[in-house]
Amino acid sequence: MWTSTPEFYIIAGVIAAAIIAYAALPSRRGAAVLHTVAGELSNSGSTEVPAGIDVSIDDAGHMVICRRGLPDVGDDGAASLAVTIIGFDISIEERLTVGKYPIEHRDTATFTLDFLAPERYHVSYNSDTANLFTAFSIPIRPGITLSRQLH
Repeated sequence: MWTSTPEFYIIAGVIAAAIIAYAALPSRRGAAVLHTVAGELSNSGSTEVPAGIDVSIDDAGHMVICRRGLPDVGDDGAASLAVTIIGFDISIEERLTVGKYPIEHRDTATFTLDFLAPERYHVSYNSDTANLFTAFSIPIRPGITLSRQLH
């Protein structure tokens, strides 16, 4: 019989090793794409604003993030986001600049992400400056809104 030959067992062993190696491969998520988004600073007029974000999808399919409770950012400061997209995972790093000669405190920044496809994304939002974090999942469809506290 041909199944009792050494060549058969060598070929079967090579095929089994190839199947195991293929199963152990990491998933292919795609290349990382980095976007930098500048924020528009404003003042809510409230004395105590809790740290959080309000996320909405506008009629054009853009994600609008309103960051509340900015710490120590003056009117000459700046807020921006470093947005890294890998597949359907979004990692957002908040970057804050306090300003050199602040006259008035700004506690809110608004960002518009206009580069997302109409899919469901898993988002992590991190502010190293304020040592705050939140995570959520959101479909990119007009009318969707959510709010999250930063912890």
